[in-house]
Amino acid sequence: MLLSPTVLFCIFVFERLLINIKYIKIESMSTKDNYIKYLLFCFFLVLLIGCESKEEATNPKENTSVQIVSISPKDFKYGDTITITGKNFGAKKGTSYVEFTGIKEDKILWLIENNDEVRKEADGYVSWSDTLIKVVAPQNAVTGKLYINHRDSNGYNYKINRPTYVNIIDSTVKISLLISVIFIYLKINKIWKRKHELEVADSQSLTGLGIYIANCILWVSYYIFVANDPKSMLDTIIYIFEGTIFFVIGTGIFVKGQRGQRFWKLIMRSLRLERKEADYLIKRFFRPVNAEVIINILHQLAMIDNELAPKEQELLETFSKEWNIDYSPEKLNKNRSKDTSNNYMKLRKTVTEYLNSEPPIEQVAQLKDMMNAMINADDKVSDEEELIFSELGGILEAFLQSEKNIPMHHVLIVPQKDEQIDTIRELLPDANLLNISGGLAYSIGSYHSTKYAEMICKEYQQIKLFTFVYESTKPETESDKK
Repeated sequence: MLLSPTVLFCIFVFERLLINIKYIKIESMSTKDNYIKYLLFCFFLVLLIGCESKEEATNPKENTSVQIVSISPKDFKYGDTITITGKNFGAKKGTSYVEFTGIKEDKILWLIENNDEVRKEADGYVSWSDTLIKVVAPQNAVTGKLYINHRDSNGYNYKINRPTYVNIIDSTVKISLLISVIFIYLKINKIWKRKHELEVADSQSLTGLGIYIANCILWVSYYIFVANDPKSMLDTIIYIFEGTIFFVIGTGIFVKGQRGQRFWKLIMRSLRLERKEADYLIKRFFRPVNAEVIINILHQLAMIDNELAPKEQELLETFSKEWNIDYSPEKLNKNRSKDTSNNYMKLRKTVTEYLNSEPPIEQVAQLKDMMNAMINADDKVSDEEELIFSELGGILEAFLQSEKNIPMHHVLIVPQKDEQIDTIRELLPDANLLNISGGLAYSIGSYHSTKYAEMICKEYQQIKLFTFVYESTKPETESDKK
């Protein structure tokens, strides 16, 4: 099964038309798209029906003096003795051999006789003369063509009688050619529809496609000159066609504003862009866990004084670029509050949730260093930055040291009236009732920093609740007392 010269010519013409499509003068773009679609359809049609089967195929050396006239039987199984009739095989075998579709049947035994190396034919060859060869079919031969001395002769078709399940598999391979065509068409159609978009063109890797096409060409050469496997050859040609289409789209030749540029110039532009993006996937794989959360924490820390200094923004952009994260201050500022104390609590909650995800110890240590670098980026530490970092630094350090019984600063509210109890329960439903010396109190939070605890304390003092800071390792609750 070989591609005819007519089919090869059609493929060549198609390739030239495809590469030079931008020079085709058609009035409307939709007409040009339809023209190209018809061209694609014709190419697939050529691939499906443009293969001709011959009982006796010849190779380029058809006029060689070594000729195979017939083989008997044409259908055989492994281990059968095959009779090859022809001319100019050679009176003796010598170094000649019979090749079954790339499988060289050249079983030679090396014997030592009287200290001299003597070649002796093994059982693979029954006899050899100038016009007749009898040879045993090797175990690993497949249906294909038989040659003498690696295509010194013409090729002669033969068929291996294989088990039924093998024949079934071989038949399904033919169906897979049609499946490959359908698959490639659907894949190309998805991209072809958007070939005019620059983003789609830039999404194609010309380097990767070039390697892909070159690799497929190597396999086609192997199937033609070594394995003589027309089905695999045809299947691989289909994928070469796919790679060529994507390569042409990847140059941006169809993008508006680039159609008039030279083809080579477009290729160089795409390759330059690709070099800049070559390490994206590697960085994506190796960036820290919860990298977006870390950037958000650092941004909120930089904005805690409601000002993003140029050096702080530059530092954030450096971290984001290293981890391939799109950094947008406007987007991250959407959830900020006008109330500074509220922003304190939101940032503290974000850090606490981040630590609850059990990140690596090394990453937490790096985050603490990054936060310290962030507040010192503009060579000025504001009161707001000092306050929040004193609390967040304590939280991170406790996580790093795995300390459970460290002194904490508990903000307590002691109700002075019965109606205040109802107010506390309404405002702070999660507040814990504690037993302290002098009576009962409600704990509304435990903090690592004295300054941060005092800031929380003042928030509730403003609404006339008796609030103070109590320091201990673990306050005794009412339940503990009982």
